Amino acid sequence: MRPLASIAARSLFARVLGRVLLVVAIIEVVFLAEKLTGILEEVLGNGGDLLSALAVLLLTAPEIFDFALALACVIGGYFAFVAAREERELVALSAAGVSWVLPVRVALTLGALAFAASLVVSGVIDPLARHATRTVIFHLKSDLLFARITGPSEGTLIETIRGKTFAALSDSSVSPPHESLFVHQPGEEGRWRVTQAADWKLDGPDAEGNYSLGLGRVIAYDFVRVEAREGAGMLRQGRGPNLFAVGRPDVANIPALPQVKVENVSLPVRLDNILNHALRGDVAGEWTVFEALQAGRAMGETGREALKIAGERLSRAIAVFVAPLLALLACVFAGRGVFGYLSLPLACGALLAFDIVLRGVLGRLAAEAPLALASVGGLAAAAVLLLALAGIRTRAAALLRPVSSRA
Repeated sequence: MRPLASIAARSLFARVLGRVLLVVAIIEVVFLAEKLTGILEEVLGNGGDLLSALAVLLLTAPEIFDFALALACVIGGYFAFVAAREERELVALSAAGVSWVLPVRVALTLGALAFAASLVVSGVIDPLARHATRTVIFHLKSDLLFARITGPSEGTLIETIRGKTFAALSDSSVSPPHESLFVHQPGEEGRWRVTQAADWKLDGPDAEGNYSLGLGRVIAYDFVRVEAREGAGMLRQGRGPNLFAVGRPDVANIPALPQVKVENVSLPVRLDNILNHALRGDVAGEWTVFEALQAGRAMGETGREALKIAGERLSRAIAVFVAPLLALLACVFAGRGVFGYLSLPLACGALLAFDIVLRGVLGRLAAEAPLALASVGGLAAAAVLLLALAGIRTRAAALLRPVSSRA
């Protein structure tokens, strides 16, 4: 009898697994289709191509995998168990002496595998994919920025980077083309600086990815609010001769204009000085579960946030573990009548409620007492499994009665 049970278990497991993978694929496709427009706008808007957009799209797929897997285990498992019942596969196995425990074993085996898959994808692959996505976008932005600055251009290029506004003017009507650069840099209240550079160029990158900004004939204007002193001349107050036409009462409202001239300035330029690319350790959502549990509490606020996210990911994996048994429970209660049609929605609702409550509990607990995560999560999973097993045991005979026709 044991070989028959083993063959039947493998057959039923393959049926359930196939339905679950199909539902996961459908949810992922719908999710990626919804994300596609935003990804194309971001990638193509930063100078990327369709291959870069496809790479970012694939890196986005793990973001919803754990949620899709949890729902798929309920929906796909339900339809697979119902199909096995309606096709009298379970009736034949029962007549051959196979116990009702067989579908329970299949559900628990699938739950264990789904738990491991959810934890690996959401706890390891997804954080690394998020970091890779951010890195791809960063390089696209930096390449676009330097390409627009160093390449031939027509008209005016204006970029605002970290509070500084750069205006690059190109005049291609002369040979060689004349390039001018204006930089507006806000300072403290009542102060700002405007820098003008002629014949500027950006050289690089070198082996370390650094650039050198060459500025010839730099003129910097520092605008500072000053108080007008009685009897002081216009030039002594730092205002140029072009302001002589301004009436005396309005002079105090015009900022002073100290002028500084510099010749042949060369400044080192790094991407970090222009675009901010945070390290993975500074972004809580990019920590793996194991990194958060190992060093979370010692890494300050970022570590505590990473621990909270790790607790939520662990809770989702536990929800995935109990999902196939909830699908089997919905199957034994599925039948004719209104309640039979509501068994699957109720199972999905129970899964979502369990997931929301457990995520809140484990997310808060992870930041305060990460060592208690395993015990609390295990107790919650055991409670749901016992309730589901009790319901399945009470209605075990329903697994052998096809609803569409007589057995």
